[in-house]
Amino acid sequence: MAPIQMYVPSPVQEQSGSASDRIGTFGGFEERNSHENHRPTFSEDNQCYKIVVDVEAFMESGVRFDVVNENELIIESCAENGEGNSASRKGFYRRFLFPSLVSVDTVRSVLSRDGLLTITVAKKVTSDLSTGDIS
Repeated sequence: MAPIQMYVPSPVQEQSGSASDRIGTFGGFEERNSHENHRPTFSEDNQCYKIVVDVEAFMESGVRFDVVNENELIIESCAENGEGNSASRKGFYRRFLFPSLVSVDTVRSVLSRDGLLTITVAKKVTSDLSTGDIS
């Protein structure tokens, strides 16, 4: 089992810019908050798998992920909020099964300032043994 990694983001500072930059940022905010953009995305090429998950709501509490059995990725987090005598807790758990084995040692992750976690995992290289004629 691969080690679990914890992400605790550094504080994000607002950058000042022109009015058109701020409008563009607002447009991006609207896009990101539509229901469709909260779905994880999965893609692959000949060498690796790539998963992008929106974890913005869990950036303060941290996000954990683990690769299990060389073909499964689990991403999870839990956030607690308490004021006075009341408390609330929210969490998420996402599980991805890869169509082929992955190389656990090659897991790479990036957490963007706006809460998009991108995990890239290389496909496991299997040796192709060619059968030849035996004389």
